[in-house]
Amino acid sequence: MRKKILEPVMLGGLVLSAFLCWYILSRAVTVPGSSVWGAPITIFFILLVFFFMCTVLVRKAAYLVTVLAASLLLSLVFTATLLHFALLLLSIVIAYYAMRNIRESLEFSLKLRFFNSFMTGRSYLVFALIVAITSQYYALVGRGAGEVNLPTFEVSRDVALSLGKIYGRINPKYSFFSSAREITVDNFILQNQKADLPWQDPARSAAAINSVLEQGRKHLSGLSGKQLNGSEPVADVFVELVTRKINDYFTVGIAQSGKSSPIPLFLTCVLFLTLLPIATIVGYAGTLFSALLCGALLKKGIIKMKIKQVEAESLLF
Repeated sequence: MRKKILEPVMLGGLVLSAFLCWYILSRAVTVPGSSVWGAPITIFFILLVFFFMCTVLVRKAAYLVTVLAASLLLSLVFTATLLHFALLLLSIVIAYYAMRNIRESLEFSLKLRFFNSFMTGRSYLVFALIVAITSQYYALVGRGAGEVNLPTFEVSRDVALSLGKIYGRINPKYSFFSSAREITVDNFILQNQKADLPWQDPARSAAAINSVLEQGRKHLSGLSGKQLNGSEPVADVFVELVTRKINDYFTVGIAQSGKSSPIPLFLTCVLFLTLLPIATIVGYAGTLFSALLCGALLKKGIIKMKIKQVEAESLLF
């Protein structure tokens, strides 16, 4: 009797957790200040647990498949595109394959081990959810300008110096990157304009140097977006400049997404590659938690185990 009550509870929890997953993802993309990782990962974990529990507690596979498909298609409430619908159908097929593997393992295993059975479908289920999540993200990011939150890309100082060394080998004018890590803005300007300075005339040299430094600082200040006094490490200035240019590029790309901009696709690929390792860890944790929960239900007698005799085929040697 208690198991019959648990069936609709688990199915309802699956639908609710899926709806919250799509809702939280939508907010993370469209609402400034929303949780980008904490809340989505938490609801992703809960969704996995409800799915695993449904494979154990729901007797009729048709009910589970119907509710699972409806849960994934709820993503269309927040963004409905033909491509998103097609990818959701793909994720439904993959999730169905995960469910079938788990139920077959539970049915035909010689010894009932929830964790091992869940692991037979975990990777398929995680991949199905990643496809659905990235598909919704792509639809949200690609739909229009100024309505989505974009990730902030930052270039590290070491990366900038490494790239500077490579560029210094290509262009000897900037070869100082290979040996100097703490060169200042003023030193950079002087070395860059060394050939244009009248070093032989001391009277004119000071005035020329000040003029070159003033113009150079003004130019770099305009590029970096802040006033420079010349004592700043040029590597830090370049890092800030490159970071700002990259983020400006993505902002403009999103603004032009209606003109076949590749930026939404690029950001979606980044998200997909980022989710793979994170979802693997969360999926393993969800599998372990679900197995422990099923073990506790079995121990309490809420779900019961029976022993049956089976015939198995084997090779005759």
